[in-house]
Amino acid sequence: MADISKRLEHGLDRLRYEFSERLETIDRYYRGRHAGPYMPRNANHEYKLLARRAIHNWLPWIVAAPLQNLQVSGYRPSSGKGDAIWDIWQANRLDSRQRMVHEGALVFGNAYVTVAESPDGPKVTPVAATRLWAAYEDPVADEFPLYAVQVFKDPETLSEDRARYFDNRGITELAKVRGDWVTTSYRPHRFGVTPVVRFAPQMDLLGRSVGLVEPLIPITDRINQTWFDLLIAQTYGSFKVRYATGMAPPPMIDPITGQPMTDPDSGDIIYRPVEFDPSRVLVAEDPDTKFGELSETPLAGFLSSLETSVQHMAAVSQTPPHYLLGTMANLSADALAAAESAHMRKVESLKQVFGESWESVLRLCAKAAGNNRLAKDTKAQIVWADTGSRSLAQTADAFGKLVQMVDVPPRALWDKLPGFTQTDIDRFNEEADKAKAEAAKNPPPGPDHLGTFLGGKPPQNAPGVANANNAGNARK
Repeated sequence: MADISKRLEHGLDRLRYEFSERLETIDRYYRGRHAGPYMPRNANHEYKLLARRAIHNWLPWIVAAPLQNLQVSGYRPSSGKGDAIWDIWQANRLDSRQRMVHEGALVFGNAYVTVAESPDGPKVTPVAATRLWAAYEDPVADEFPLYAVQVFKDPETLSEDRARYFDNRGITELAKVRGDWVTTSYRPHRFGVTPVVRFAPQMDLLGRSVGLVEPLIPITDRINQTWFDLLIAQTYGSFKVRYATGMAPPPMIDPITGQPMTDPDSGDIIYRPVEFDPSRVLVAEDPDTKFGELSETPLAGFLSSLETSVQHMAAVSQTPPHYLLGTMANLSADALAAAESAHMRKVESLKQVFGESWESVLRLCAKAAGNNRLAKDTKAQIVWADTGSRSLAQTADAFGKLVQMVDVPPRALWDKLPGFTQTDIDRFNEEADKAKAEAAKNPPPGPDHLGTFLGGKPPQNAPGVANANNAGNARK
C-alpha cells in the first residue's frame, strides 16, 4: 500500500500540474472562454460590451474538420472472423463514444481508454486527459503504461474525494478519509499489463504530445483583438459626421410665455437640437457659417486583417481555408482536391495513430473475453469508414474493375464499401456462406454414366454433343 500511496500522490501532483499549466487554458479556449482583447484601463461599459462581443471561437471548427473523418466502422483480424470482438465494441456503445476519445485527443493532445473485466463482458471506458495521468518507462516505445491514476471529483464540492489506481496486477479503488487515501476495493485482472491505452495524435521522441488547440491560442487572441478593433471602428467611426461652424442653434421657446426656455439648475438657455435628415435643408442667416463633414473610418483594412489571420490559422492547422471562410466559387475538382490535400494527409496520419491505439484496446477486450487468439493478433487492423465524397456507383464501378482486371477477391472489398458498417459486412458474409452451403447440398445437373444428362435435354454446349452434331454435319 505504501508504494501505491506514493505513486498515487505523484500521479495526482502531475495531473494538477498539467491541468493548471496547460489543460485548463486549452479547455477554456475550446469552450469559447477566451482572454479578453486589450482595451484602455478606463474603458467604460460600452467598451466592455464590445469586448465580449469580439470573442469569436474558431477552434471547434478546426477540431471538427478532421474529427468528422475519424469513424471506426469495423475490425479485421489477420485470420478468421472478428465477430466476437466487434460484439464487444457494440456492447460498449463505441460507435458513438469513439468520438469523445478522438475529440479529447485532438483538443488536449492526449486521451485515454481503460478496459476492465466484468461479469457482463469487457467494459471499455473513455477518460479525459484532465482526469487521468499515466506513467511510462519509455513513453514512445511502450504500448501500455507502468501504472495510471484516475481521479474523481465530488459533483457538489469539486474536491478530489475518490481515485482509481491501475497497474499490471489489478485495479485499486481508493477514497480520501481525513486527508489520507484509504483502499476501498481491489480487483485483480488477468491482462498482464496496465489496462490503459493512450491516444496521442502528435507525439515526439520525448513523449510529448500536442493537440490542435494549444498552438492556435496566440492566433485566436490576435483574431479577437482584430474583431474588437473592428467593432470599435464600426461603432464610433463607420459613419459620416456633418458639422456646422459659426451658427448658433435656435433656442427652445416656452409656448406659454413666448420666452426662451432655461435650465432650472444652471439657468442656461436650452437650444433646439439641430436635426440632420435627408428631407431637410440646412440654412444659416450668418454669412460666416460653414458646413462640412468628417469622412467615416474605412473598415476594409480590418476585414483584410481578419481574413489573413484566419488563413494563417488554417495553414497552421492544415485546415482547408474554405472550411472557415466559405470562399469557394468556380473551383474545379482538381483545385478542390489540391486545397484539401494537406487536410487529408493529416486525417490519414491520425487514422494510423488512433488505429494502433484502438487495436490495443480491442486486444485487451479479447484478453478479458478469454479469446487468446485475437488477444495475440498483432496483425489485426481497424477499418475506418470512407468519408469521401464519392458516390456508391463510382465506388462499385472501381471495385468491379479491381475484381475483373486485377483478380481481387470480391469479399476482400466488402469492408471498403462506403456507408456500410461492420454489422452489414458480417451479414453479407453470413448470406454468402449460407448460399454456398445451399449450393453444396444441391449441386447443378451433370452427365450420368450413359452420357445422357440428368434432368432431360442436354445443354447445347455440353461436351461431346457439339462434336456429334459437327460429325453429323460433316457427313451431310
